[in-house]
Amino acid sequence: MPKGGRVFVPTGPLRRRLLRESHDPQWVGHPGIDRMLALLAHRYYWPRMEENIEAYVTICLVCQLDKVEKKKEVRFLQPLSIPEVLWQSISMDLISAFPKVNGMAFVLVVVDRFSKYGIFIVAPYACPAETMAELFFKNVTKYFGVPQDIIRDRDARFTERFWTTLFNMMGMELKFSTANHPQTDGQTERVNALVEDYLKHYVSASLRNWVDLLDVAQFNYNLHKSSTTGISPFELAYGQQPMTLYEILVQKSSGKCPAAYRFARSKQKLLDEAKDSLAKAPCRMRKYVDMGRRHMEFSVGDQVLLKLTPQIWKKITSKSVHRGLISKYNGPFEVMIKVGSLAYRLKLPDRLKIHPTFHISFLKKFHQDLLDTVRQQTQRAPPVIRKEFEKTV
Repeated sequence: MPKGGRVFVPTGPLRRRLLRESHDPQWVGHPGIDRMLALLAHRYYWPRMEENIEAYVTICLVCQLDKVEKKKEVRFLQPLSIPEVLWQSISMDLISAFPKVNGMAFVLVVVDRFSKYGIFIVAPYACPAETMAELFFKNVTKYFGVPQDIIRDRDARFTERFWTTLFNMMGMELKFSTANHPQTDGQTERVNALVEDYLKHYVSASLRNWVDLLDVAQFNYNLHKSSTTGISPFELAYGQQPMTLYEILVQKSSGKCPAAYRFARSKQKLLDEAKDSLAKAPCRMRKYVDMGRRHMEFSVGDQVLLKLTPQIWKKITSKSVHRGLISKYNGPFEVMIKVGSLAYRLKLPDRLKIHPTFHISFLKKFHQDLLDTVRQQTQRAPPVIRKEFEKTV
């Protein structure tokens, strides 16, 4: 039963299947509540859809283990100037801490500040400025041109030598006029976190397939609605959402194509809406920064997850294990007793040779899926590596 171009989904197993297909597979990448709602509500509707999505995301074991709760910012926000068109201004950063695979060990993240469209580029362990410029040219410049403005981190590779190499590749003499700010608007850090979370969700036990997952991670990121523009990067950059695997399987073939004038008109409307949203975004950011954190407390018998801090990590794992793609939390563990006002003692398994008392800031509540217990049985190798083995006589 269609309604406003969307399909009504009745009560039953189909709703659960839609929730699963819009959250668990690699092409969607375990989105949060808002991003998952935007993805589903684009095609479907049913009563209390948002509540169902919130419940489904809350009890997802992968999300609980991999994602860190957002914390309050302590610095004053100084939003940068708003770009006027696509690919006029970009942000760049380099993610490290990945295990080396065939010489590759970094991810270069490039994000258009207008559309929020992201490009994730695998980079070699030995990656001087010249190599960085070549990767940038092949993956960004040849499709979108040279940006007027760059927001970068303080990596030494993002220097004048980078731009000299890039301009030489284009057969031009360098006239260095491109702004190159050694600061950040917070955009790339947020995208970095999404990339790292995605790779944690689907990486194999050997941690060596992260390079293969990167293209799907880029598709997944650009598919979901941006909280800043209110539109997905795909839709803003190309004028429409791409067809997803699930939609291709369930759609009815009609043999009709959308009219060209409708496409052009909707494209311009998206650009105008994005400009308005970008202008309002700094005010929303300041509002969220000023919001306080909620009070948290646990009771004896509660199930909680333990954050794997660097100190804890060193005590329970082998030095050969790369921490970059391992879950941020371990558990769940039962709360045995409250110690003082801000600490709890947990019932830990024998494999964890650590003190069982932890500050509340290292704990978060575990949410159990009572309808689908298989979904909460992790398929990953444990972060603890056994160093002793029983001898067989």
